[in-house]
Amino acid sequence: MSTAAPADLAALPDEDLMLLVASGIIEAPATELFRRHNRALFNFIAWQCQGNLAEAEDIAQRSWEKLMTRCADYRPQAAFRTFLFQIARNLWLDLRRSAGESLREELDEQQPDIPADYLDPEAELALHQDLGRVHEALLALPANQREVVVLRFFAEMSLEEVAHTVGEGFETVKSRLRYAFARLRRELEGAT
Repeated sequence: MSTAAPADLAALPDEDLMLLVASGIIEAPATELFRRHNRALFNFIAWQCQGNLAEAEDIAQRSWEKLMTRCADYRPQAAFRTFLFQIARNLWLDLRRSAGESLREELDEQQPDIPADYLDPEAELALHQDLGRVHEALLALPANQREVVVLRFFAEMSLEEVAHTVGEGFETVKSRLRYAFARLRRELEGAT
């Protein structure tokens, strides 16, 4: 099997690069995938780790290692990025479970229904006005809400990709986003 030149690799979609890795052509396609996705992966994990950069670095590195050991499992049914982020998320969840934080997440899911108008453009604009306060408010969100916000707005995933990555239904992801925006709104309005 011939290998593609680096310039040719840059033109290939992620899924084709991952299929090359799975077929045994590893170094150049894996390097291109790393170049494309490592920053977003690290940022996602750093948010999940609430700014613990050493922990985020460790999980990001372990995610890439696990990706290489699981490359034969890859099927291009979902976006490559979804596959990679699922690996990172599972590693983070394993770490978190061992720390025993699951009870807080369950309690935070039991909230009243919130109107869908919390996702209006004015709310999004208000969230961008004071990045320091927003950063603190995001870190204070329950993990499941912070996760969907980070995937949707920082990793720029569609709602469908977020749902697939976190292994939840589309409506659950929308609800978590509404809860998160309602909580962020209350937090940010209370800090003024």
